[in-house]
Amino acid sequence: MRNLPATLLRRSALPAVLAFLTLGLSASPASGDVTCTRVAAPGGSDSADGTVDAPFATVQHLVDSLGPGDTGCIRAGTYHEQNITIRNGGAGDDARVTIASYPGERATIDGRVYVADSANYVTVRDLNLNGHDGPSCGDGCVLPSPTVNGDHIVFQNNDVTDDHIGICFNLGNASYGRAEHDVIQDNRIHDCGTLPAKNHDHGIYVTAADDTQILNNVIYDNADRGVQLYPDAQRTTIRGNVIDGNGEGVIFSGGDTFASNDNVVEHNIITNAKLRYNVESWYPGSAVGSGNVVRDNCIYGGNEGNVLPSQEGFHATNNVVADPHYADRAAGDFKVQNDTCAKVLAGGSPPASPSGSGQVGAVHEATSHAHSRQSKKVLLAHAIARHGHRWWLHLRGRFATRGLHLAYIEVHRGGGWQRISIRHLGRYFRISVDLRVPANQRTVRPLVRVVAPGVGRSRSMVARATH
Repeated sequence: MRNLPATLLRRSALPAVLAFLTLGLSASPASGDVTCTRVAAPGGSDSADGTVDAPFATVQHLVDSLGPGDTGCIRAGTYHEQNITIRNGGAGDDARVTIASYPGERATIDGRVYVADSANYVTVRDLNLNGHDGPSCGDGCVLPSPTVNGDHIVFQNNDVTDDHIGICFNLGNASYGRAEHDVIQDNRIHDCGTLPAKNHDHGIYVTAADDTQILNNVIYDNADRGVQLYPDAQRTTIRGNVIDGNGEGVIFSGGDTFASNDNVVEHNIITNAKLRYNVESWYPGSAVGSGNVVRDNCIYGGNEGNVLPSQEGFHATNNVVADPHYADRAAGDFKVQNDTCAKVLAGGSPPASPSGSGQVGAVHEATSHAHSRQSKKVLLAHAIARHGHRWWLHLRGRFATRGLHLAYIEVHRGGGWQRISIRHLGRYFRISVDLRVPANQRTVRPLVRVVAPGVGRSRSMVARATH
């Protein structure tokens, strides 16, 4: 799907836009959508020409090589680069800089993605973005990823997380560049922020920004707000999203002298806030927001309630309270099965993944990592946790079906299954995942499994620690 110019995303175009956009995450870009100017690939060289046959090695070198109208394509693989800075932008909507997975593939960036104020008209699409290993900001803090200070930036069809280490999207900064006319659409944004929640880590943090559009995303399981408008978010449009299972859903807020104003939250499904309200506000100073509207949403299941009763700084109208009956919320499948809520999304229903329903069966524990077990259509052949400077989980396995599969890597601890990573895996896969086991637990033998929504799950296996 091609990028939509911001001018097409006005409220007057709502029916056509909602019919055109979908809430799912495509497994790979359509090959006709991307023509690669330069390419990066595992095993490449930054002294090469950046072609398919002679690719660059790093994403940083790739983005540095791009100019207006260029597309940088990233071959499948995981790129461990702590801080990728995009400094070069395009010259308008018809001459954008585009950074995307190579056609038919899906690449993963482990590290921070930072769009500098100097980079305007940039599109980042069809990627897995994990900010877990981004630069530290002290005391266990990791800098937000993606951080966006440029204007007319589009993030589209990405999977964004940081495996519960900090803020994911951060838009704008009073010192480093105000973000204007940026679009976040068709992404999955999840598992952002440290747990237990500290009230500071959000899926999308609109800090100092004008005319941001947050469209048709699935924003879920983030520690604090799904979307935070604080302290200076002006004229944000939040439309067509599923916002579920966050600490709080959406908040309007301000500082001592700034307030977020004229923001519109409409035609979303906002559900199951774990800590407070699905929609709320907070204005600690004399500045209180105005022109903020919450309308025509389906809202349900907030821990303290659905909408903050005082409605300070915002006005809620024409919202419905109804359970959307997600197909399989626990497995990340947010297809809406309640017609009342589906109509809020103009009849749309977001797939949890390109694979489908995400049914997960009962747990069967294996007694040894040395013996492979088949469960449904995922075979996990080896699961070994190795201890060196850090703990890593080395997995090898295969799917019964071909193609790319959205897969969750899960570890059984604390009495339940915890997702520690999300990957797009080919039929035969070999991956390493940071297990984050405390160094004093050297005798731990955690159970691990792979869950692929709509395909199946592996039987759980013991991950033995070797020293």
